[in-house]
Amino acid sequence: MLDKIAHRGPDDRGTWAQGSVGLGHARLSILDLSNLGHQPMVTADGQGIIAYNGEVYNFQALRHRLEESGIRFRSHTDTEVVLYALHHWGPEQCVAQFNGMFAFAYYDKRDQTLWLGRDRLGIKPLYVARTGTSLVFGSEIKAVLRHPEVVGRPDMHALVTQIVYERLDGTWTPFEKIESLLPGTLLKINGNDQTINYFDLLRDLQPQRILDGTNEDFSMQLQRFEERLDASVGMHLLSDAPLATMCSGGLDSSLITAFAKDHKPDIVAYIADIEGVQESEVERAQSVCKHLDVELRPVTVNLENYYRLWPQAVYANDQPNNFSQNIAELVVAEKIQEDGFKVVLTGDGADELFGGYQWYVIAYKMWRRRRLHAKWIHDNRFFRFLGRFHPRLAPIDLDALAESPFTPIALLGDQGMTGRQTCAMDGAKRQLRSAALFHKLQPLPLHEERAFLARSFADFYVHLGEALRSNDRMAMWRSVEARVPFLENELIDFGIHLPYKAKYHRGNVKRLITALAMKRLPHNVVRLPKIGFMVSEYMWQGMADFLKNGMVAELLKWGRADQPEILRLIQTQPYFVFRLLCSEIWARIYFGGESLEQLSDALLRQRRLASSNTIN
Repeated sequence: MLDKIAHRGPDDRGTWAQGSVGLGHARLSILDLSNLGHQPMVTADGQGIIAYNGEVYNFQALRHRLEESGIRFRSHTDTEVVLYALHHWGPEQCVAQFNGMFAFAYYDKRDQTLWLGRDRLGIKPLYVARTGTSLVFGSEIKAVLRHPEVVGRPDMHALVTQIVYERLDGTWTPFEKIESLLPGTLLKINGNDQTINYFDLLRDLQPQRILDGTNEDFSMQLQRFEERLDASVGMHLLSDAPLATMCSGGLDSSLITAFAKDHKPDIVAYIADIEGVQESEVERAQSVCKHLDVELRPVTVNLENYYRLWPQAVYANDQPNNFSQNIAELVVAEKIQEDGFKVVLTGDGADELFGGYQWYVIAYKMWRRRRLHAKWIHDNRFFRFLGRFHPRLAPIDLDALAESPFTPIALLGDQGMTGRQTCAMDGAKRQLRSAALFHKLQPLPLHEERAFLARSFADFYVHLGEALRSNDRMAMWRSVEARVPFLENELIDFGIHLPYKAKYHRGNVKRLITALAMKRLPHNVVRLPKIGFMVSEYMWQGMADFLKNGMVAELLKWGRADQPEILRLIQTQPYFVFRLLCSEIWARIYFGGESLEQLSDALLRQRRLASSNTIN
């Protein structure tokens, strides 16, 4: 099992076993590079044992409190502090105090209890499989599959759901009987398993705090944001190993780079220079880094290295990739590792936390129209009669629409989206959660405010969760730890309790981010429209034929005679083709026995054939 995650920790490894419990650990040494950081780590009394992945950035404050209780430390690692915090205070009392990204297995011999825990947003991964006699866990599914009692089989329900919805929700993975431990969760195992949720956005959200902030001066919100982000970046720079930053030229990673420069003047920045994109971010990043006096190292992502690393990206991800930029991230991580860095700061999480995506605006405008419609067109006999002839004059039921708050009215007919599809695909989790978030925000006066915020909060569960998971995998495949300063505990709490006007104002998203960027970055860059980290469909143009008579066709039961027409139809949706290609690569690796090198060669042959046919 450790062999399968050697890339996550190439510096050291260890095991601990006693009776029916065994822990293993592969170490990427970042804090205290000495042998004193060896894991699994055991308390001085021999009663507590931990295998731990990640960083708890407030470990020094926790250490001071533990020392006041008489505990003496041997190392300068955060691992030892986490171990003694769990052992001295108990997991239920201390885990919510951990400010960072982590996954751990802690065994308490005093009551023979195993605890598994994960950070509040799921930045670090943890998987669990229950067999007839064992509970098996690991940081990656490929390690779990190496246990002799775990059998790897595709979960067709989950796989089809991922193909339809693009991302899996909750505990689901595309493997039968292998689950992801939910973010913000402790799993207590001592004969009777108990799941304890110490953080859940829907449960812990306090609408009254959002209301209280509506009258706060924006300049005060900006000041608090700047102070918190500066403190978070300083925290995330704690490292005894070389550290760099990503700077894409977008506002989020550029701000992280600006604050990192304040704390670490010799910081180096990286950006993916992607072949074939219509609008490159490299020029923006160069402008930002020149302004900040930071060395920028562009990393070329071309057809050859994209296809060379594509199967590696799928294997590293353990499931079909949703984001085409994952392969570009892996190319950059490879270069970061070659240059000797072990840690990189990224700008992930800012869009979800501070209102950066256009689909939040779409939800806002949709519900504003609905509110005004209901205000002027009342539910009475006259308008019901008119509605028979002019549907736009028909009354609408805002409470009924709130049960599926982000679905346009045109798609609600015949129970299509609200009934058959949602209950069959994902157990209606997405819809039920969206409705619950919308309802939780009911104290807010305007429906459109609720819609904007609820839509962004829904993304924490699926969109952000998928991004964090896959970003961790791409970086750790090259033994690089990706840190996310926007997702520090206080910033999370600050961001989710901001009023919508601090995020969306006069048609512009990310109001706070933009205002802070105007203070720290070149104004011409701040005013440019968002590009987003995307890979051009050019990279897999004409590749649909790679699916012909393949494992996706077999799993989805495509008839051989129908495949040419199916392939013709899906070629009109390039990013859907990309996701199906990732599913094909995934299935061939895990169930077809093909090597990563064989798949790279096969993909390149197909690409050259497609290019040749296009020229002809």
